[in-house]
Amino acid sequence: MDTADAEDQALLAKLDRLNALVHARDPAIVDELWSDLGFRLVGSEVGEIDETRDELAAHMAALFAKPFRVSWAWGQRKVTRHGDLAWVFADSEIVIAYPDRTERKPYRMFGVFQKLDGRWHWRVFNGSEPVGAYS
Repeated sequence: MDTADAEDQALLAKLDRLNALVHARDPAIVDELWSDLGFRLVGSEVGEIDETRDELAAHMAALFAKPFRVSWAWGQRKVTRHGDLAWVFADSEIVIAYPDRTERKPYRMFGVFQKLDGRWHWRVFNGSEPVGAYS
């Protein structure tokens, strides 16, 4: 595997870790996403914007208290890098697992990363659930 492939795989592994931590309801997701350099989570629901560590922790705690677990079935994932910055787009499905059923909905994730001290760090997580066209 060449260096470019290894960098892409390291970035895709960040999505896999996000998926595993959120599905497990693991509060370590806050440390995974947060960066003292700055991080922002933007979702598709009203008010779903986290700009501080406390907001992110409260958001994750509220999500983990729901009667379902969330994960993603990553579809096409595209990594683009330029120097110490990278962005990843994933056209996927969000998987919402209730005790008695599972729902799947279209989901688009866009993440921005910055490489510092040899490690990629989340800077932006933007997730949205696309809706049909307006008429």
